[in-house]
Amino acid sequence: MNKQDKGNGNRGIEWTDHTWNPATGCFHGCRWRMPDGTVAQCYAETIAEGVAHATYPHGFAHHYWHPERLLEPLTVSTPSKIFLDSMSDLMGHWVHDTQIDAVLDICKRADWHTFQLLTKHPRRLLHFDYPPNVWIGVSMVPDVINGGELTDIQQERWMHSAFEVLGELKDRGPNVTFMSFEPLSWPVAHLVDPVTLSWSIIGAASRGSHYYAPEKRAVLGLLTVLKDRDHPVPVFMKGNLRPFAQGFDWLEEFPDAPAPANPSAQLSMFGEGQ
Repeated sequence: MNKQDKGNGNRGIEWTDHTWNPATGCFHGCRWRMPDGTVAQCYAETIAEGVAHATYPHGFAHHYWHPERLLEPLTVSTPSKIFLDSMSDLMGHWVHDTQIDAVLDICKRADWHTFQLLTKHPRRLLHFDYPPNVWIGVSMVPDVINGGELTDIQQERWMHSAFEVLGELKDRGPNVTFMSFEPLSWPVAHLVDPVTLSWSIIGAASRGSHYYAPEKRAVLGLLTVLKDRDHPVPVFMKGNLRPFAQGFDWLEEFPDAPAPANPSAQLSMFGEGQ
């Protein structure tokens, strides 16, 4: 696992403590067209084909399974938030059911941790059962996926489907359900159903140290919906949004969730870590 060092100006992934990727690689090929016409590439693809290229010998558009990483959360005794697919999409169609079950089994056993899952394949979320310490999230649909540019109608249908799934999962309870609006490349407020959400993330697009500004009206419109007084949703703003934050309050909120359990006796089997 990789600990997210948020000191010395390096914010890492601000809303988690560790990243854990028993599966890596992704076939989505996501691209986002920003308001200024710039096309932003998936950050994970940029990393995999840049500084981490040696660990992706077949490129990023390939499925890599790392069973040797499965037990890593059991060796960390400090209750932590763990993002379990920062370099993959665990619910991607290329990931075997048995591999997903193996990951979720570790989440269940490491019940003192909080695991955060994000996918762009929300329908597959309905095929699995989740221990209560797994937060179930959907990433906002990109403009280009699998090499094809999505039409406005396709994007809207995808958003409606995503919120239907999140609503069903929230009804099952007790998991935190969330959506990551990152990068926020187009106005989506009119498609958001806050009743289905326990949490939300808003961010800009980035590539290295370069950030791509979202439209301010898209951010303000989304905040208006998420902070509706009847169904207010906690909002966490990514640091890459800060340069464009004039005109709205800065928020780094987390959802109310059950406190994690104390580390179980299993730790003695594998050795404790921090």
